[in-house]
Amino acid sequence: MVTTKLRKRDTGERGNLGQFATAVRRDVAVQIPESPAPGREVAVSPGLRYLAEHVESRFDDKGRTVVSIQINRDQLTTSGYRQGSKPWDMHDDEVSDDQVDTYLEARSDDPEIFGDDLGFPGEARWISASSTLELTHTGYEGVADDELSSTVSASLGDFRNDLRLHEWG
Repeated sequence: MVTTKLRKRDTGERGNLGQFATAVRRDVAVQIPESPAPGREVAVSPGLRYLAEHVESRFDDKGRTVVSIQINRDQLTTSGYRQGSKPWDMHDDEVSDDQVDTYLEARSDDPEIFGDDLGFPGEARWISASSTLELTHTGYEGVADDELSSTVSASLGDFRNDLRLHEWG
């Protein structure tokens, strides 16, 4: 026995008049937000944690790892060589934040050389407004997080030593 399903049109009823159908509206733009790309797990060695207030990593639009290290300015050691019979003696000079920023911004003019000087396989930049050292890894991206952490820690140590040994004259 075959039964046929009665439809509204079969009985003469009008139906839903399209009120429940899919409607295409071209006048409304829908923005789908991009999910933030997760960064890598980068940790600074315990001996340098006093210098790094905040460490964050992300991927840039080219897929490179960018590590931002916010520096605690109070912990920056800036010294100069004392002239005289003991040139190895060091003393703290009164070095202003502007002097430090000017020096580091000049180093950032060529980020590849700055990165090389810090022993980092990539680029290094100083962002004065936020006291941030930004390291962009341009080497082999398959490097493990712990190896990248070691490289970042070593570069941060070289950054500290560069400021410590710079003659601010």
